[in-house]
Amino acid sequence: MKNMNNALIALLFMATVLIAFAYRQGKISEGFREALKIFLNVLPLLICAFIVVGFIEILIPKELLQTWLGEEAGWKGLLIGPAVGALFQGGPFAFFPLYEAVFRDSISTGTAVAMITAWGMINVGHLPYEFTFLGPRFIVLKYCMYLAIPSLAGLLANILFGSL
Repeated sequence: MKNMNNALIALLFMATVLIAFAYRQGKISEGFREALKIFLNVLPLLICAFIVVGFIEILIPKELLQTWLGEEAGWKGLLIGPAVGALFQGGPFAFFPLYEAVFRDSISTGTAVAMITAWGMINVGHLPYEFTFLGPRFIVLKYCMYLAIPSLAGLLANILFGSL
């Protein structure tokens, strides 16, 4: 919760500065209209994401997550974590609430780094388009690298910040 409070303080500061700049340029109402438009576009996604997170949190036992992704998982967590991250479809409004509610207290530092890295790098939803427009050779080259990097990032995080 402390990190969320820090993020809120930082965002409030940035919003205040931007509102001041917009006010000086006479664009404050235009800025608030844009903010409302974005909010209304994102609202359905947020509602669905929070419903998914709520049900995942009550349906997946913490002990299971600790066994597969926690400190005792070792190498297994560095392989399963990236798979979870890669398969999760959705932007930051969907992923980070899920991570906060379900994974934060259950997984190791290295697994968290590997999962978030894979989520950011690998989007399996893009595969049909990449295959169609870029061809199979590109897909093989890209995913050979993309599949290794998250686990290596997680291993490095464990070496530097946690135990394996």
